[in-house]
Amino acid sequence: MFLIIYYRKSFLKGILGSNLIIQQAIAQDENPEKKKKLLDSSVVLESVTFRPQVSLSGFRVISSFDIENFACQSLESTVYQLGVILYPPDLFNEKFLINVRNCMLKLNDSHPVKKWLKQLSNKPKPDAKKQQTIDFVNEMLNSQFNLITDLRVKSSVIKLLSDIPEKTKLEKLLKSYLFLMLGNIARSDAYLQEIIPQKPRVFYQGYGSKNSLYHELTEQHLDKVLAKFSRHPADRTTFFLLTAYLENFTNKEDLLGLVNDVQPDLGHKLSLSYTQRIAPELVKAVKMKNAGVKRRARNLRTKSYPQEFQSQWLWPFVELGPYFPDQSAAIIKELEEKDPLWAIYLLADEKLADQYLKTGALSMTRRRQILRQHLEAKEDYMLTLYKLIELGDVEPDLIQSTVNFLSHE
Repeated sequence: MFLIIYYRKSFLKGILGSNLIIQQAIAQDENPEKKKKLLDSSVVLESVTFRPQVSLSGFRVISSFDIENFACQSLESTVYQLGVILYPPDLFNEKFLINVRNCMLKLNDSHPVKKWLKQLSNKPKPDAKKQQTIDFVNEMLNSQFNLITDLRVKSSVIKLLSDIPEKTKLEKLLKSYLFLMLGNIARSDAYLQEIIPQKPRVFYQGYGSKNSLYHELTEQHLDKVLAKFSRHPADRTTFFLLTAYLENFTNKEDLLGLVNDVQPDLGHKLSLSYTQRIAPELVKAVKMKNAGVKRRARNLRTKSYPQEFQSQWLWPFVELGPYFPDQSAAIIKELEEKDPLWAIYLLADEKLADQYLKTGALSMTRRRQILRQHLEAKEDYMLTLYKLIELGDVEPDLIQSTVNFLSHE
């Protein structure tokens, strides 16, 4: 018995090598760093893959499937319906669009996929005044200068700043960019400093498909915006903290590519007291994420990293390794009362879930009930949707709800 226990992995591999589930469990046990964390997670249902995509627009659920071999019969499945609706429109190719158009002829107008694609194709053209604004914003975003000196242009920029809302992170980024162009470094940094202290839970909120003109233009020219911030001769510490945030808590590939092009080595700056004062929790989280597994496990046992902080900044994003949070159950129990959605996200970690089981974890029935109710919170819609997909609750009412959300109904 002792030998069987001691050599259990080899024994299981030999006797049950064909069992895929056991093979995966052994692989994860031997390679803890390969376990999927939040930003690397995905769900596969009926050959459709759903995964989170996090950017400056917030947390979004996207899908992928074999669009080359798409058939009309696929639209009989609610999973494929949701897959088409959540597929990034910029990745549709001509062949797929022709196939879908032919399928649409056979569907009634109330079909969710037909309703959604009709919405995509009915975007109104900008009027003359709106086009004038687009042209001016594009001119500013493509400017080769670091400072505006022309009084007429400066006056127009000041007027533009009063028109730009501050509802989204990209709108704030645009305002920061324009203040930088005006030479007001303090106001520019102030907008960035509204973004980088946000807990990822808050940063992820607010995804929507109907955004302002300013939001969309900033997203289209994000490469130029980030490049201008990085090259500006003023102190760029606040901006580089923003790039550290994006590198650690987002996963959109083209965004990470842009960040990689403009981000310097922040290692020495993270220890500076000035840098830590700007965004103390972000700096602490980045330093912890960059630590090795053994060092991280040791540090997380200290009082320097309160477990409430860990639950917001670390648990969903790092491999806990040998570390086992002593008070995790109490933290999740508290979150269950004030933020049940994030509690459900934390319970995706096996170790945290096992610890919580001792106190009576959220049952699947209770989780489904919470998630269904939470769909009404529009700022969390995509976060909630992803968890319902993970549970396999892809039903007609959820498809219709998603179309309504994306159609702003």
